[in-house]
Amino acid sequence: MRLRAILLVLIAALIAVVGALYWANRETDVTAKLAERTNTVGETVTPEQSDEPADPCFDAKGTVKDVLDGCAAFIASGTTDKKKLVTAHSIRAMAFSATGNLDAALVEMNAAVEINPERANSYFMRAAGYDAKKDYDKALADLDTAIGMNDKDGDYYLLRGEVYSHKGDFDKALADLNEKVKLDPEATSGYSHRGQIYRQRNEYDLAIADYTEVIKLDSRDVKGHVDRGWIYVLKDDLDNAAIDFDNALKLQENNASALVGRGVVKSRKGQPTDGASDLALAKRLEPGIFDEIKKLGVK
Repeated sequence: MRLRAILLVLIAALIAVVGALYWANRETDVTAKLAERTNTVGETVTPEQSDEPADPCFDAKGTVKDVLDGCAAFIASGTTDKKKLVTAHSIRAMAFSATGNLDAALVEMNAAVEINPERANSYFMRAAGYDAKKDYDKALADLDTAIGMNDKDGDYYLLRGEVYSHKGDFDKALADLNEKVKLDPEATSGYSHRGQIYRQRNEYDLAIADYTEVIKLDSRDVKGHVDRGWIYVLKDDLDNAAIDFDNALKLQENNASALVGRGVVKSRKGQPTDGASDLALAKRLEPGIFDEIKKLGVK
């Protein structure tokens, strides 16, 4: 089983336990990329292939506590295998984030960087932790280091673009997201996040173009339909907004944002009763959804 498999289990735990945390509930591909990047060995490790017995740190079995304990035991074993040590610390970082302990996660990533300061992915992962703690300058410093080591990895630019956007520097955010799209033109994440920046800059046509590309690449991307629908609302193009929200709800019938969008469209088109029904359901599903929609600039 590949080492990344254990991280996929941990990500599921992240979503279930602390969905509000950065590494568990970002509307990006960063979480999945973090999981992939902990596989520093880069090959399948099974009991038949390894000289060591199966260990919860690497075999994707057991609870988050089992993983933490297994990785701690491996780290304390005295091994000199630096690649697997970095992997163990990286997995512990993800596991600690699943328990809500970002400080402990950062300690693990500090250890990973110390063991191998030439590994760009460790800086990338640590930057995600710093960003989650809103320590943006440290996040940017780590991402600058990672990009200095490998300027062909689009995900480094994606995360740095996010950090810049969190700091309100949309020009630098756009520059990084442009680079992400250039390096990974078949990935939806670059277009999606660039569309968000365009929305914040009130450049709605450019935002629509990016969300259209998301949908072109993945027609079942619910968020792509919802995001474009809200841009159409901001442009007062209610007919196209209705199409996007309806398509989103066909894919995910209880999507609260799409329900609010459909409710808003119905109300503005003179169907207040039908609109109120959608809005009420959305509020039951996600009580804070109206505040989230207001953040989009919708009045």
